[in-house]
Amino acid sequence: NRLYRSRPERPAAMHPLVRDLYKRFLVAGRDYPQGLDVVRRRAKLAFQENAHLTDEVAIKRAVAKGRYWVREIHATHALHKYRSIKKRYY
Repeated sequence: NRLYRSRPERPAAMHPLVRDLYKRFLVAGRDYPQGLDVVRRRAKLAFQENAHLTDEVAIKRAVAKGRYWVREIHATHALHKYRSIKKRYY
């Protein structure tokens, strides 16, 4: 019986734009003040909420919203860096 076990089904292939967005979140999360774990957890929840999307336009709209959040993460990091530099002199 062990020879005839069926393989578990593979999940559907991830859209290339979605995969790229997830990588962007991970790279941006490295420098996030609260840490990569926080960014990864929040991104994973957001990706799971939008996993049902199949329409190309809806996927692109969700990716655009995700890229906005990546820019926000970069801005938060820049603000944190600026404030820490400013604290050294005042």
